[in-house]
Amino acid sequence: MKILIAAACALVVGIALGIVFCAATIRHLRRRVKELREIIKEGLPPEKPETMKRFVWACILNGFAWVWCSYILAALDKVQIAEELSKVALVEIIAPVAVYAGKSVLENLSKNNRWPDKGAPPEAEEDSGDETAG
Repeated sequence: MKILIAAACALVVGIALGIVFCAATIRHLRRRVKELREIIKEGLPPEKPETMKRFVWACILNGFAWVWCSYILAALDKVQIAEELSKVALVEIIAPVAVYAGKSVLENLSKNNRWPDKGAPPEAEEDSGDETAG
């Protein structure tokens, strides 16, 4: 009986989350279509989404699903399996976020620093041109 109640609760929660996420996705996609139509009207090229961001979000959502599955297993007295699954899920959540944060830091350093091979930043070049003209 306990197993049936846990399964029924998991089913109800899954259905509710599915409905909520579908509604949110539909709302997001409609908003995105409006934005893209405005961008196309202005003649600008649409911005491309970052693949790494999507990959990190997929890993995080997958890790959260694993954590919830481990809770269900723990409720069904499968403590050993639930504990191992939780450990793997936490690694699945933390590792992609850490890698993405490191990648983001390196990208920002590369974009915003003055490296010897890059030359002067565009703002400095404009300022130097104004000084020589005056």
